[in-house]
Amino acid sequence: MIELPVGDCRVCILPVVNGILSETAKVEAAYGGFEAYGVSLGIEGIQAIKNRVQLQDDFEVSELDIAYAQRMEQLTGEQVEIPSPAMCVLVDLCSKEGKNAIALDMNDADFTEMYCDTVKAWDFVKEHRLAKKGMKHRFKSTDPASFAVEWDSFIHEVKGYRQVSEKREAYIADQIRDVARYKRSLLAVIEVERAENIARLLR
Repeated sequence: MIELPVGDCRVCILPVVNGILSETAKVEAAYGGFEAYGVSLGIEGIQAIKNRVQLQDDFEVSELDIAYAQRMEQLTGEQVEIPSPAMCVLVDLCSKEGKNAIALDMNDADFTEMYCDTVKAWDFVKEHRLAKKGMKHRFKSTDPASFAVEWDSFIHEVKGYRQVSEKREAYIADQIRDVARYKRSLLAVIEVERAENIARLLR
């Protein structure tokens, strides 16, 4: 957990590995004692989690997502699940207490506009080759968190994808600052590959 003051608010960033069921224990252990809870999802992502029983297999995945899932499964022996179990647990815990998990990421419309402005046509062409390369690449990681970070660095060889991540980090950091203006404490559940950069922007 990364703890830092943002104004008068105690912000705790909990890095989690997306897709791994065992990560839910981290969220359950950290939950409680905070005035607010946030997650690095847009409002539609939170709603999709709340409605996931009805949606079931309706979640979109890219070739890179599939390659990541297969490599993560090879490393951990755990089946990668969508949506992220760790983020599902946070949303569920908040709902049980009558609270709303705060959407710290962009809504779908804003993200789509940013993505289309940032990722060029040539970057789309590279995705298929990058996914195939990712299935063969020798990664050094021996645990889920370090693999998620290493995979992130691997796909950031494509400039457009790297810039999308940087813009998300800046947006999420701004949202945390906004929450910190009116809350005294915040637990933010954020994917491990974004967490440290967001904390750096807040320091």
